[in-house]
Amino acid sequence: MRRKAIYCNRLLALTVKRKLELKIAAAKEAVSELGPDSMSYQRLIKYLPEPIFVHDGETVLFTNQAGLRLLGLTEADLLANPEVRRYVHPDCREQARRRLKKVFETDEPSDFAESKLISVSGEVIDVEASSIRIRHYPGRGTVIQSVFRDIRDRKKEEEALIQSEKLSVVGQMAAGIAHEIRNPLTSLIGFSKFLKTRIDSYHDYFDIMLVELDRINSIVQEFMALAKPQANQFRQHDLIKIIQSVLTLLETQAIMNNVELKAAYNVDSAMLLCEENQLKQVFVNVLKNAIEAMPKGGTVSIVLKSSGSRNITVSITDQGIGIPKEQLPLLGGPFFTTKESGTGLGLMVCYRIIEGHHGKINISSHAGKGTTVTISLPKNG
Repeated sequence: MRRKAIYCNRLLALTVKRKLELKIAAAKEAVSELGPDSMSYQRLIKYLPEPIFVHDGETVLFTNQAGLRLLGLTEADLLANPEVRRYVHPDCREQARRRLKKVFETDEPSDFAESKLISVSGEVIDVEASSIRIRHYPGRGTVIQSVFRDIRDRKKEEEALIQSEKLSVVGQMAAGIAHEIRNPLTSLIGFSKFLKTRIDSYHDYFDIMLVELDRINSIVQEFMALAKPQANQFRQHDLIKIIQSVLTLLETQAIMNNVELKAAYNVDSAMLLCEENQLKQVFVNVLKNAIEAMPKGGTVSIVLKSSGSRNITVSITDQGIGIPKEQLPLLGGPFFTTKESGTGLGLMVCYRIIEGHHGKINISSHAGKGTTVTISLPKNG
């Protein structure tokens, strides 16, 4: 009886083991074909951190939570408008079509490639995308699974790096140019003034020469500001007093151009750890630009206020001619300017100074309506 019991137990164990092996084999086969139940697959990817979309090239069949967040969608939004084209930027649709065509022909995933999506609010989203073919998807047969990576932050870092490289190159170039121009320019200005006092005629020509030489000298000064090493000595200063001193300095120019300067200080304290003269240079440059942008006169509003608990902002708004939308991203680059006699270096220096203070400059504008320059500085005082 004991032997029979042992034999029965072994037989039962072998049966259980065999059934388990069969179940494992069936599970592997199910996984290889993504299972007979699409709900199981959807549960599997629903909470993965990377945005995943399942589609047939024309219609989005399913996306996980990260995908919905990326596009600013709800599940209801997706059901109402599941068309793939709706979410792919027009510039990238042909490229996406070609890539998906290749994916349908192989089981190998495509390499990650840059593309652009459009959120439900219309925002353009820079992404990297990789796709793979999925066979035996319930009710659909063969479909595509696309994985996306949001690279907007990386793009901003790359743009900041490019801007930094531009500043470095311009600074090096400026040092050489300023050195080569400064000495002969000083001689030309000096001798022109000397000759004007010794020659009774042609004074109009001398005046024109001196005006043009002064313009060259001002450009060299801007180059020097870029090339000169910044030996910053940060101290506690009242931002309100800095702005008031700049307004006093520019008051005469404003009156001559029929421009009124209005300032509002909506803060209890504006003490900052900063380099006073550099911030004055920034505000002089921005306010002069605002005054010159209003040939028919108007009002320049300067509003200082707290921005959260960590920042203080100064918004300078004019009623001038404005800047075309397509030119806004170019502002702050070397030699780009909207003024006929400008060099673009002044604003570039402003960007450099504010970045050195760990702040930011934002420029918004509407052609024909005016421009607002918002300078944000940390309350590190």
